[in-house]
Amino acid sequence: MRSFIALTLLLNAGFASSVNAHTPYLKPFSFELQNAKAVTLDASFAEQFFVPESAISNADFDIVGPDGVTQKIETVVNLETRNVLEHKIEEDGTYKISTGNRLGPIFRIYELNGERGSLRGDEKPLPEGATLTAKFRPATSAITYVSKNAPTRQALKATQQGFEVLFSTHPNSLFHNEPVAFSVHMNGQPVAEQAVTIYHAKDQFSEESDQVSVLTDSTGNTQFTPTAAGLYLLKTRLRADAPAGADVAQYSYTTTVTFEVY
Repeated sequence: MRSFIALTLLLNAGFASSVNAHTPYLKPFSFELQNAKAVTLDASFAEQFFVPESAISNADFDIVGPDGVTQKIETVVNLETRNVLEHKIEEDGTYKISTGNRLGPIFRIYELNGERGSLRGDEKPLPEGATLTAKFRPATSAITYVSKNAPTRQALKATQQGFEVLFSTHPNSLFHNEPVAFSVHMNGQPVAEQAVTIYHAKDQFSEESDQVSVLTDSTGNTQFTPTAAGLYLLKTRLRADAPAGADVAQYSYTTTVTFEVY
């Protein structure tokens, strides 16, 4: 049976690393490329969207073209607070850009005298008398979509692998006060009653954040209606069985999708 783990639980358990305290994102300079010859993006971890704080290390950046073919991103410049990506594009249509699935270190959660604690890594023994309650690795991914001239749907298709958010409403054709429909899947199967949070980005000087949370239904589908134009980040987390041959029984999956609402 799958179980959920909330961000507050991770933080209260003492997870101070940037991988857990921050959220990965991909942000294109423009979602509508028109006659552009290349797509350029920022990638980063952040607590406030979209103010970069830490570059995404060990990412396997790739791009799926309108023909459905996957390629590695041609140019990746790794800075301290962010990565800058650029890739030449020729075909009209929609492109999907991803960080790939990034694995973090092993984490162990334990309980001792009624209190929860945590250890990073698998080397140190648990405190005497502690009971291990969870052991997993974080698996994070960030995705975004851009369209050159007219949007197309080939790049939106499911891979049937890993943790996926699939848009029914095209992510490059979103308008405020109109519903945005999507679904959540794990290895091609719909995930029911999955919590999804959507953040509306504020400017970098604001400490406020607009957000809404929704649950998927029994078929993995859900929707929300943005009430304002602007940049949005969708985020969802799931604890699930790790792939066969993994060094832990479970992964804690996190995936994000960045999109613009008009």
